[in-house]
Amino acid sequence: MNLFNLFRKKKKHIQTWEYETLCKVIALLPIEYSYLKDQINVDFIIDSLPNELLKNGWKRIIINQNLYRKLKSIDINCKLTGISVYSTKSGDFENIELDLYEGVLIGYNFGIYGESFDLSRINIEHLTKVDYKNVDVDVVEFLLGDGYKMSSEVLDILDTIKIEIPQGFFYTIKNFGDGNYLAINEKGSIFGMFHEYNQIEKLFENPHDFFDAINSCSFNIEEYYEKKYKV
Repeated sequence: MNLFNLFRKKKKHIQTWEYETLCKVIALLPIEYSYLKDQINVDFIIDSLPNELLKNGWKRIIINQNLYRKLKSIDINCKLTGISVYSTKSGDFENIELDLYEGVLIGYNFGIYGESFDLSRINIEHLTKVDYKNVDVDVVEFLLGDGYKMSSEVLDILDTIKIEIPQGFFYTIKNFGDGNYLAINEKGSIFGMFHEYNQIEKLFENPHDFFDAINSCSFNIEEYYEKKYKV
């Protein structure tokens, strides 16, 4: 499929030059990152949007969730830095960064000169892998208590992120993708958070009720998410 035809058929936020930059950069990475090559295609990358959490030029990639579940077997959570591309506008090499979660490319930062990149001049000589250390994991484990251990296979505790909104601070415990989560607040209540609908709803008053509902099969996390998007 011609890339330009794809972008004409359905208007996307991701620009053709952004997609091409990802393709060129990933192709030049060392063999240890060869698994990323299978992710740089229009079936996997649906679109990209500004990252509300990281900001400062970062964009989050909207991923085909079925393919994501198949590829997320690699336990790699890091940022790749030390990559630079020559900009014809600035007249210099500009730094770019890639964001990896569970071995999947989920975001990138091409700075302000991206549209003027000369993709024949990419430098990865100073490539550096910066592993993420999630300091919020301990907070979530404390808020959830021992019950989370019995249901850890259905939650994403180790990859929690802290979100601040007018309603307070929330820690994600399940990532549905595309900015949608289950989350716990500082009082221990469990919520559904949906970016597309700009909605947050309380599901359980405390972790005890949450885990009881999971273990008794009166609440199924995946079914809850699917029903939200059938409304």
